[in-house]
Amino acid sequence: MARLRPFLIILLGMALGVGLGLYLGWEVWPIEFTDANPAVLQAGYQQDYVRMTAAAYAADGDLGAAQARVASLGPDGNETVLSVTLDAILAGGDEAEIRRLVKLAADIGLSSPAMTPYLPDEGGSQ
Repeated sequence: MARLRPFLIILLGMALGVGLGLYLGWEVWPIEFTDANPAVLQAGYQQDYVRMTAAAYAADGDLGAAQARVASLGPDGNETVLSVTLDAILAGGDEAEIRRLVKLAADIGLSSPAMTPYLPDEGGSQ
């Protein structure tokens, strides 16, 4: 029993330390992210943001708001939109989503030969 006592004290101390650390980290001083912009998102989340921007633009037709959303992606926002659009085309994704992405890209001034079949005025079937 004498050998077991130091082990139990160490184990109890570790459990109390972990519990206290979790309490302080989650309850007393939690990290709160506020006013984060899409430019700080990981690439995969930026791609999702572009898809959501295209869907919102297709729903409301507000080009100014769509341009502001793309601009919030930072200096590479237009390149991100074009990349997501071309990736969707090359992957043969959902045609409705591709058309939304192509419309957004074209309306903000981006172009690519791969987008041509999805444009309503330039040979696309819509």
